[in-house]
Amino acid sequence: MNYLPAYTVWAKLKAVAALSGIVFVLSLALDYSGLLQPYSLKTLDILFRQVPLPAADQRVVVIAIDQPDIDFFQEQGIGWPWPRELYAPILDFCRRGGAKAVLLDLLFTETSFYGKEDDRKFADAIASSGNVFLPFFLSQRSKEPESSQDDILRKSGLTITGVPPAIPKQYQSLLPPILSLTTAVRGLGNVESSPDTDGVFRRLPLVVRFRDRWLPTLAFAAFQQMQESGPWKFDNGDLVHGYLRIPLDRNGNLLLKFRGPSRSHTRYSAANVIQSEARCCHGLSPIYPPSDFTGKWVLLGTTAPGLLDLKPSPLAPVYPGVELHATLLDNLLQEDFLRVVPSWILWTWSLILISGITVSILFANRLAVILSSLLFFALLHISLSAMLFWQSWLLPPVLPAAALGLASVLSAAFSYATEGRQKQAIRTMFSHYLSEGVINHLLQHPEKLKLGGERRRLTLFFSDLAGFTTLSERLAPEVVVTILNEYLSRMTDIILEEQGVVDKFEGDAIMAFWGAPLFQEDHARRACRAALRQQAVLRTLNQRFSEKGWPQLHCRIGLHTGEAVVGNLGSRKRFDYTVIGDTVNLASRLEGLNKFYGSTILASESTVQECQGSIEFLEIDLVAVKGRKTPVRVFEPLALKEELTISQARGQAAFDEGLKLYRRGHFEQAALSFELSLKYWPEHGPSQTFRRRCQEWLNKPPAADWDAVFRPDKK
Repeated sequence: MNYLPAYTVWAKLKAVAALSGIVFVLSLALDYSGLLQPYSLKTLDILFRQVPLPAADQRVVVIAIDQPDIDFFQEQGIGWPWPRELYAPILDFCRRGGAKAVLLDLLFTETSFYGKEDDRKFADAIASSGNVFLPFFLSQRSKEPESSQDDILRKSGLTITGVPPAIPKQYQSLLPPILSLTTAVRGLGNVESSPDTDGVFRRLPLVVRFRDRWLPTLAFAAFQQMQESGPWKFDNGDLVHGYLRIPLDRNGNLLLKFRGPSRSHTRYSAANVIQSEARCCHGLSPIYPPSDFTGKWVLLGTTAPGLLDLKPSPLAPVYPGVELHATLLDNLLQEDFLRVVPSWILWTWSLILISGITVSILFANRLAVILSSLLFFALLHISLSAMLFWQSWLLPPVLPAAALGLASVLSAAFSYATEGRQKQAIRTMFSHYLSEGVINHLLQHPEKLKLGGERRRLTLFFSDLAGFTTLSERLAPEVVVTILNEYLSRMTDIILEEQGVVDKFEGDAIMAFWGAPLFQEDHARRACRAALRQQAVLRTLNQRFSEKGWPQLHCRIGLHTGEAVVGNLGSRKRFDYTVIGDTVNLASRLEGLNKFYGSTILASESTVQECQGSIEFLEIDLVAVKGRKTPVRVFEPLALKEELTISQARGQAAFDEGLKLYRRGHFEQAALSFELSLKYWPEHGPSQTFRRRCQEWLNKPPAADWDAVFRPDKK
C-alpha cells in the first residue's frame, strides 16, 4: 500500500503565513474599494439594536408637537402653523420651572402669518427667558445674504484653532430666523445635516465652515455656551476644550451614541405644557409640575408625521429629528461618545482571525473540527465587537468578518488541493472497517500505514451466527445475501459508533477490537456496550425478518481483554491492520463457549475488571479452555450499570446463590435457585443449563475430586 508523505509542520506553518498574507491584502483592498461600506453601516445598526444601550440622561427632555396637540388646538379654532405667541407659554413654563436651556428645533425664517405683533410677543418671551436657542439653516445654494447674517456670524461663530478634519461640504448661504427673534435669543445653531450613504441618520456635525467662521449645530451651540470660557481646538481629529475631547470622523461629524428607540428621553405634550402654564397663571394645578423642568435642557420640536421632521435612524425607520439633537446633547452632557477603534487595531484583529482559522483548517483533519473552529472564531468576533460596543468602542465588524470568510474559503481550497486528496484516499480506503476516530488518527499519522506492530492492551471481540450455514442451505442465495448484508451492516455500524476497529469478516463472523490504534482507557467498556447494543438491535431485526417469513438469527459473542500485537501485518505489497496473540484465541474460544450455556455474550474476568463497575455482569462458570493451564472464569454482561432492570437484578441474585450452592455440591438446593432465576428470566440459557446439570449430578453424582470446572468435550 503506497501513500503520499504527510506535509511537515514547518511546511504547514509556511503555508499559514503565505495564505494569511494573501487574505490580509485582499481584505484591505476590499475595504478600501468601498464595497463593504453598506454592510458596515447595517451591522452598526444591528449593534445599536442588539447591544444594551446606556440610559438616557434625565437632564434632557423633549416637548413634542404631535398630532394630538395639533388636533387639540384645531378644535379651538387654531390651525397649523400655530401663532408664534402660542410658543410663549411654553417658554414661560420652562422659565417657571427653572430650565437650564430651551432649544427650539423650529425654523422661523419668515414673518408670522398672524402679523408683526405675533412676532413681537414671541420675541419678548424669548428675551425674558434668556436661555433660548433657535436654529438657522445652511445651504449649498448661492443666494443674496440676509440682513441678519452678520449678526448670526457674530453671535454664533466660533474660533477654533488647529488642523480641522476634511469637511467636504461647502455652504454658500445661510437662512436665519427673522431679525427680531435673532436679536432676542441667547444663541443660534445650524440644523442642516445629511444622512449616511444609505439614507440613515447616524451622525451630526458639531461645527461647519461658513465664510471664515465655524458655526455650531443647534445642540452644540447651547452646550458650548454653557461651558467655562476657554479655546476650542482641533487635535488629531478630535474637537477639544480643556479636558473634554470629542471624537469626530474624517468628515467632521460625531457618531451619535443612541440611548434607545424614540421616546428614550422623557417626552412632554406641547399642548399640555401650554395648558399647564395657563393653569398656573390662574392659580390652578398644572398638568405637569414645573419642577419637571428644573435644571433641564428642553428641546421643542415636531413629531407629527404630517410635519415632515421624521428621519430614518439605526433604531427605527421613522425617528423624530428633534430626538437626534436630543441624542447629541445627551452625548455631550454625559461626555459619553462612541469612538471608533484605531485602524491598526482593526487590521491586527483581522489578521488574528485570518491566522487562527487558517491554522485550524490546515492542521485539523475533521470537518466537525473545522466547522467548530469557524463557529468559535465567528462567535469570538461577534462577542468582542458587542463587548467593545457596550464599552463605547466601535470595532467595525464587517472587515474582520469578511477576512474570516475569505481565509476559510482559501484555506479550505488549499488544504484540499494539497492534503485533501491524500486524506480522502485514506478515508475511502478504511471507512468501511475503521471508526472515524481511527481514520482521523491515520490522517494525522499516515506514516503508520507501513509494516510493523506494537504490543498493546486491547479488548478483542468475536461474533458468529449460530447455525447460519444450515439455515442458508434452506434459503435462496439472494435472500441469504440480503439477510447477511443487513445483519453485518447493522452490527458493523455499532462497532464503529463505539470507536472500535473491524478487523475482518469471515462469512457471518466478525472480528473487532478496541484500544488501538487510538489509546482508549475504556476500551473494555466500549466493547461490552457494543455487544449489548448488538443483541438489542438483533431482536429488532428478527422482528422484521419474521414479518417477511425469514428465519431468526442468533448471534454469539466472545470478549477478552489482554496483551496483543497490533499493527500492519502482511507483505510489503499487501497487508492488513490487524491483531495477533493468545488474547485473540481466547476471545474466539469464549464466543464458541456460548453454545454450551445457551448464552449470547461471554466475557473473560480481565474484561470485567477493566470495566470498573460500569457494566453489570453475571458470573457464569469456571472453564478449562484448550491451551490454558488454569481455568478461565467467564461472565455474561447483563446491562449498563444504570440500566439494569428489577427482573435482571432478582434473576442475578438467584443465579449467584445457585452458583455458590452448585460449586459446593448442593445440587438439589442449587436447582431450586436456578428454578427461581428462571421465574425472572424464563428464557435465560445459563439458568436452564445449570438446572439441567444439577439434575444430571443428582442422578449421577460427580467423583470425589470434582472441582466444579467445566471441561467442554469440543470447541
